[in-house]
Amino acid sequence: MPAALKVVLTVVLAAAAVLVGAVSLNSTDVTCGGETMHAGDRCVTSAGSRGRDEQQSESDLQSWLLVAGGGVVLLGMAGYGIFTLNERRRR
Repeated sequence: MPAALKVVLTVVLAAAAVLVGAVSLNSTDVTCGGETMHAGDRCVTSAGSRGRDEQQSESDLQSWLLVAGGGVVLLGMAGYGIFTLNERRRR
């Protein structure tokens, strides 16, 4: 696979991660297994049991990690792209 295609695919995936994280952060629903949670509900998974507020906090953390991780990858790919272009121009 050509290097340029790898960069483009990485940028697309990183942008998708940022987008998914941002959309999730803007969601007002708290879900567990695809079902909307209400006050007093418990989310039971193999990792344990969480209340609605705990589930919201976990969801927010995961969303921020997607946004931050995707952003770091995007910045890294931008830097790599600039570096690569400068190297090609020097030749």
